[in-house]
Amino acid sequence: MNSSSKDERARNDPSELRDVIQLLEDLNEVGAEVAAELNLETAVQVVTDAATRLCRAAFGAFFYNVTRPDGEAYTLYTISGVPREAFSNFPMPRNTQIFAPTFRGEGIVRSDDITADPRYGKNDPYFGMPKGHLPVRSYLAVSVLSASGEVQGGLFFGHPEIGVFDARAERIAAAIAVHAGLAIDRAKLYRAAEEEIDRRKRVEAELRASEETLEAKVAKRTSELEVESEERRKIEGRFKLLVDGLLDYAIYMLDPDGIITNWNTGAERIKGYTASEVVGSHYRRFFTDADRAAQMPEKAMEIAARVGKFEAEGQRVRKDGTMFWASVLLDAIHDEQGQLIGYAKITRDVTERRQAALALQKTQEQLAQAQKMEGIGHLTGGVAHDFNNLLAIIMGNIETLQRSLDNPNADRERLKRSADSAMRGVQRAVALTQRLLAFSRQQPLDPKVVSLGRLVTGMADLLRRTLGEQVVIETVLAGGLWNVHVDPNQLEIAILNLAINARDAMPDGGSLNIETANAYLDEAYAHQQAEVLAGQYTVISVSDTGCGMPRDVLARVFEPFFTTKDAGHGTGLGLSQVYGFVKQSGGHVKIYSEVGEGTTVKIYLPRWHASDLPQDSAEPHVTALGGDASEIILVVEDEPEVRAHTVDMLRELGYRVFEADNGKTALQLLGQHSQIRLLFTDVGLPGGMNGRQLADEARRRHPDLKVLFTTGYARNAIVHHGRLDPGVQLLTKPFTYAALASKVRDMLDVAADRKGILLVDDEPMIRAAMVELLGGCGFAVQAVASAAEALDALKIHKDTIGAAIIDVGLPDRRGDELVAEVRAIYPSIPIVIASGSEDPELRRTFAGYPQLAVLTKPYGIDRLLEVLASMGVS
Repeated sequence: MNSSSKDERARNDPSELRDVIQLLEDLNEVGAEVAAELNLETAVQVVTDAATRLCRAAFGAFFYNVTRPDGEAYTLYTISGVPREAFSNFPMPRNTQIFAPTFRGEGIVRSDDITADPRYGKNDPYFGMPKGHLPVRSYLAVSVLSASGEVQGGLFFGHPEIGVFDARAERIAAAIAVHAGLAIDRAKLYRAAEEEIDRRKRVEAELRASEETLEAKVAKRTSELEVESEERRKIEGRFKLLVDGLLDYAIYMLDPDGIITNWNTGAERIKGYTASEVVGSHYRRFFTDADRAAQMPEKAMEIAARVGKFEAEGQRVRKDGTMFWASVLLDAIHDEQGQLIGYAKITRDVTERRQAALALQKTQEQLAQAQKMEGIGHLTGGVAHDFNNLLAIIMGNIETLQRSLDNPNADRERLKRSADSAMRGVQRAVALTQRLLAFSRQQPLDPKVVSLGRLVTGMADLLRRTLGEQVVIETVLAGGLWNVHVDPNQLEIAILNLAINARDAMPDGGSLNIETANAYLDEAYAHQQAEVLAGQYTVISVSDTGCGMPRDVLARVFEPFFTTKDAGHGTGLGLSQVYGFVKQSGGHVKIYSEVGEGTTVKIYLPRWHASDLPQDSAEPHVTALGGDASEIILVVEDEPEVRAHTVDMLRELGYRVFEADNGKTALQLLGQHSQIRLLFTDVGLPGGMNGRQLADEARRRHPDLKVLFTTGYARNAIVHHGRLDPGVQLLTKPFTYAALASKVRDMLDVAADRKGILLVDDEPMIRAAMVELLGGCGFAVQAVASAAEALDALKIHKDTIGAAIIDVGLPDRRGDELVAEVRAIYPSIPIVIASGSEDPELRRTFAGYPQLAVLTKPYGIDRLLEVLASMGVS
């Protein structure tokens, strides 16, 4: 029977009508009960129970959506007709083909036998009812919607028998679903209202608590501020008492323009003004007229504003016009935003302290002079003793030779022994003189770029032969050792002196260790030492296992003629010579020793930053030391006997010789004899022109003239900072016949220097290409990659470099900065500046420089040669 026939029967059958009326009453009752219930869970349970009963279902369930306070949605359910545990082990019905239409709100789903429905059993993992599920054949489901049409859940009913649910059940389920939707809406609104009320209560409670806390904080902070204010008043009072009580210090404040704003008692006592006399005036009134003219007050404020403070000592003027020495401090004062608001000025009268310091300085100078004179006395006494011994040897043997000149039967062997003995005495005198010059830092040095590792290795055999078999020599050479710029001969002598001292300290034999390493002396160490600059050094350490030295000996080891050796076993000049040589080379020497433990001497030599060492070259083979009459030499010497002896030796060697006793005569001879090839001149000459000035003028007139200097004492004319000027050739007096012959021959045999090019570019490929191209054009190219190497190369090869090509972009400084530095040292050297781009500013910077050109890369070799030729370099 279908539903329409059932409805028709209900209208005709009174019993059916009563059922309908009862049903409506039941529905109204359910609606009233649900409407009265504001608790969501209770209202939903009422709906589920009523719908299950009215639809005549064996069991029913209501699945509905709930939103947590954090906004996350999840599903709850209520059960009617069976225990809740019957569903607890099964998943929520949500995405199966049977349940999905209801949760999507697609209408009522009714089936007389759900197992026969084609959608039944299509989902994993059960493909039907899970094991243990309630037996369901008749099935009815209806969506529960909110007032806005949103699906809130679904009512589901089941019965184990077939065909239980009809149209009446559908209408009941639909009607109850409406009540359920309204109940959920009301419950949600009620819950939202409750939550809003709770939230407002919490906010009100928090506000009340916050107000109470704020009031407490305000009260506490007010109390603290009162305490701080009182403390500040006390501190300010104590500070004012302190400042006013400092009678030895003038303390006052200035505004940003230098106007005095306050004045303490000490300022009144020192300067003589009361506060009423100076407050509001400028503090320049305290300066001398000269300082005011030089704007010293304004400069002091400018420095303080820029760097934070200004400190100085100088003369200041009191109210009565008297002068006093003041130590002043000017501090800049800024506000929290960093704005300058004024200056704090502190002045102290240091007149008495300065006078005491001057008196102490004078006393110290007098003491130093006395010590100096005592040292000179020891020095002259030692020199006189040693020279008298040597002169006795020389004089006695020369007298023997003189007595034998007129005796044709004289013993030639005896005469030869006398001559040899006299010559040994002369050589010892020369050595003594050189040691004294080294100690006094007047020994002319001829520095070269030296690898200490190579030098120490080369000395190994010499040291073994000198020290003997009882001394075991070990060398430890560090890798990556920095180069140094020193006189290698003097350095070898210094190492040999240290090695001989070490041998003498080990009479029974022992171990001598020579080590090399790189070192850095920092500012703190350099400040504690005499004549030491902070920086990078290469260090040679010479250590022995000898007897060591006590402290009193250690304190005097560098004094000349001080020795602990027996008479005749040492001059006392060895360590003093080492000390003088190292200091003259810009280095540092330190000695460590303990009695019974041995001695270590460390020589620190400044690092040389040029990377290239000169290549070793074989000594030229000299076939003959003499010359011929076509080679003319001019000898300039003011000492007649020395000049006559020198001229005789040169003529004996075969040279044609002219002689002069002063610079003026020498220039006249040069003008009369243009064939003169070598000028051999003493450095010290009479008549207002020394040897260096003579050489410069002679070369100006005769550019190809060779110049050889001689001197018995290195003067500033050819030696600066203890080193021979670049390109200077020197033969030190006294010189032997062989030394003179060899030096003169070497100078005359050397071909004219070929003009070279210094190329400064950090790009290896550019350097290689330019060396090849310029070399093919006849130039000798010295290529370096940095500004530091360029300056080093100029010092070493100054006389052979005729021009420089400098790239603008260098790793250690800009090329234009290097150009300015090179021009400051060598004003006349032609320079080509190479730039990677057209730079008008660069051209403007060097527009007024003579002998300077700017080339933009890339440029051809022809263009470069043209530019060099325009500056006289070809």
